[in-house]
Amino acid sequence: MILILSHKSYEQGTDPVLEWLLYYKYPFRKIVIEDLLTTHLLIDSQKGEVTLDGVNLTKEVHTVFYRRFKKNLSVYNGIDLGNVTNKINKESNIELNAVIDFLFFLLKDKLWIPQTTAFSINKEIVLFTARKLGLNVPRSIVTTSKSELIEFKRQVKDVIYKPFELISYYETGHYTYSCYTTPLSKAAMNRIPIKFFPSLFQELIDAEYEIRIFYLDGHFYSSAVLRPQFSNEHNVDIKLDFDKIETDWVAYELPNEVKEKIKQLMNTLKLITGSIDIIKCKDGKYYFLEVNPVGQYLAPSYLCNYNIPKIISEWLIEKDKNMKI
Repeated sequence: MILILSHKSYEQGTDPVLEWLLYYKYPFRKIVIEDLLTTHLLIDSQKGEVTLDGVNLTKEVHTVFYRRFKKNLSVYNGIDLGNVTNKINKESNIELNAVIDFLFFLLKDKLWIPQTTAFSINKEIVLFTARKLGLNVPRSIVTTSKSELIEFKRQVKDVIYKPFELISYYETGHYTYSCYTTPLSKAAMNRIPIKFFPSLFQELIDAEYEIRIFYLDGHFYSSAVLRPQFSNEHNVDIKLDFDKIETDWVAYELPNEVKEKIKQLMNTLKLITGSIDIIKCKDGKYYFLEVNPVGQYLAPSYLCNYNIPKIISEWLIEKDKNMKI
């Protein structure tokens, strides 16, 4: 049996895979974090077994497909006690995550995609490792000093800034504000104080086009994202241009040399899968930007006719059968 750990609501990296598992009539169980509060959960510490609604996961499950499972819940639904309510919810989530960690420990011998150690990886550690393996990566610094930032900008000319780890969004009234990779303008530089919160700044690569890659167990499904060269209106962060009619997605074949270095990187990071961003520079060089172990892939899958959900489902079925044997 395949265990799916995901969101309660629709998740574009999960649900299309489940549709294929249903088509193949292969046994699986999807669990969301809310299930731990509403279903019959039993973790027997003596036997080292996890049972959920009568299903012994430690015995029945052989492969685990992890998709953004953990999150904070509003556990307490009683009378609003202000700060006390907040403290109850905070401590309840700490307790719940401790239960989840133990559950993961008892399932550690299963085949995980991705592995539990890769749920969250540090961008700068990945870039440092990629550089050591011979991949081109943009120059970057993490600093709290405006003078250091000015010197860095002098060296690389154009600079972008982006979240170090979490790309989140904020809701205020009827508006939602999100974080994107943004060029460091002269006006923004003037507003920056002498000292500031530790922040990540990176060299802006003069891109001919960007390449999105879904990587699975040594196989590459690459898509070049083409935007009109004559237009200066496109955004640095391509997520802002996904829906523009001028943006084209084209199936792409990476050079073998780049593929081999990425395979080395994924093996070093112990990643079976991931969504990878690369820039093809106007000078012909390929620059590695980042890898997200649980990144999205549905847009390039659909636009380039890769049918990645089907590929993932068949891979999971094959691995689950092998693990069972």
